[in-house]
Amino acid sequence: MSVAAHDESAVQAFTALGTTPRPTFPLVLVSVTVAVLAMHTDMVAKYSLAAFWLGVLATIALAIVVGRVMSALHGRWRTAAALALPTIGGALVGVLVQLVVLDEVTEAGIIGVRDLGGLVDSTEPVTWVAAGTVLGAAPALAVSIFLALAARAMRRVVGNDASEGFGVAFTGFAGVLAAFGMVVVEPYELAPLLGVTVLAALGILVAFLVDGARLRFLRRVFAGGAESTYDIVPADRFMHDPSLAPMVAQAGAVSVLVRREGRLGSYRNAAAEPIALLAETERETTLPLRRRRIAATALAIAMTGLSALSLLTQPELRDGLGFYADM
Repeated sequence: MSVAAHDESAVQAFTALGTTPRPTFPLVLVSVTVAVLAMHTDMVAKYSLAAFWLGVLATIALAIVVGRVMSALHGRWRTAAALALPTIGGALVGVLVQLVVLDEVTEAGIIGVRDLGGLVDSTEPVTWVAAGTVLGAAPALAVSIFLALAARAMRRVVGNDASEGFGVAFTGFAGVLAAFGMVVVEPYELAPLLGVTVLAALGILVAFLVDGARLRFLRRVFAGGAESTYDIVPADRFMHDPSLAPMVAQAGAVSVLVRREGRLGSYRNAAAEPIALLAETERETTLPLRRRRIAATALAIAMTGLSALSLLTQPELRDGLGFYADM
């Protein structure tokens, strides 16, 4: 592929408007992590692995629904949904988990299992099940705070790289939290957290690679030269163009990337039509990208370090991966 064709593909990929950040993926990751940690604290898996896995699956389904609703709402409705929906849904999941635990401990003949610090026990089914609203809603408040911050970020981050910026911040946080959880949970609670950590790491890697490609493209643009098909002009020439968005969020918008006149097959069928907003210099334009790649690297190192630490605290995981104590 020629340089011109490569840059044409890059322009189409890196200036696509309408790619606003979507909270569903990081929301699923952080919701599963919080649910596993909450059920670990409540010792759900000790009495019922079925209830534990049902809680995980119900949390995933709830997070997908909430994420889609959040993507469809705007303004104050989005903020209100971020605060209310996870808490309400968490209460329902808590009740469901309590029902399954009650059924299994009753069938097993275990009498007087206590919960909520001894305030309720399995000999009183009504209060036991009702306690699920508290046990599910309380940890869901943490998810609500996470989602409210995500809603604010979705509203404030404007740029063609908004998805990568949003993903590194929120997916990275979910991955670090899950990796930390792997250190403290029981062996039979590890699988969901391991899955979250791996998915978060993959999400961070994708953002890292996309930002790397964006960096290389911008460096070629600012370098110019005879082979370049683009120019950089002052932004005031196109100050009334509502379609323009920064190619890199928070980088500034004093210049505009345009295609050189006289080239056929223009991306927007007009050779001089603007493509995206840029900062004044290459350094100013690429600085947020370089900082984000450093942040992505730091998050990946944190996830790797915590995952390695879990090998010391989880003998089953260590043995399953082939790291034996006598080696």
